Amino acid sequence: MTVNDTDLRAQLAAAFREERDPAALVLDNYLRWKGPPEHLIRVAPPEDEAGPQLVSRHFAVLVYPQNQLFTTYGTLGGSYRVIPHSPRSFGDPRGVRYEYLFHAAPEHEAEVCELLALVAEHPHRHNIEIGPGYVLPIGEPVSPGSGMEYLYFTYPYLDDSRLYEGAPYGQVERPDMLIQWLWVFPIYLSEFNYIKAAGPQAFEELLEKRHGEVYDAYAFNRLPVVT
Repeated sequence: MTVNDTDLRAQLAAAFREERDPAALVLDNYLRWKGPPEHLIRVAPPEDEAGPQLVSRHFAVLVYPQNQLFTTYGTLGGSYRVIPHSPRSFGDPRGVRYEYLFHAAPEHEAEVCELLALVAEHPHRHNIEIGPGYVLPIGEPVSPGSGMEYLYFTYPYLDDSRLYEGAPYGQVERPDMLIQWLWVFPIYLSEFNYIKAAGPQAFEELLEKRHGEVYDAYAFNRLPVVT
């Protein structure tokens, strides 16, 4: 399935009209920001028939190959619901909704899609507010053979060159809703402990120094920035 699939575009448009599902707005922003993806993967979130709908019924992952080393994966439909407690913390009745980006080698596509489905449902399933600096314990390696069992959330500063300017690409803002993108990547226990001790800003300063030397945020077997 591709984003040019007329049935998909019609379904997203209908979902926006009928239930204010913003997936159509999200797709339009991806096309403006990153262009057409190579392909789109429909991902079935965990079923919970007794509970409320947590993400879009059209939830999917858009795939953007960057080079031979890594691919950018982006959610479509994670922003179906407002993040719990965000209207109060943001001081904005709209609150905030999130979509998510993940960088990984192409051979990890299946694991990434599974992780992104988990991430998109997590704040709503557990009624918690997430945002930049949040760490999600997975409870097992993010991929077989990896030593990382946590996911870190931050703004997509490696993807969005206009992140700190007006009308950044990693955001959709309307009078009735605010959607922002978060970058998600796996980290080690040692890095999680460093974040708890020194704070997210200190950790990201280490990351920026590392990225200035070698870009390995896609690697599920990278070396930790702190031990």
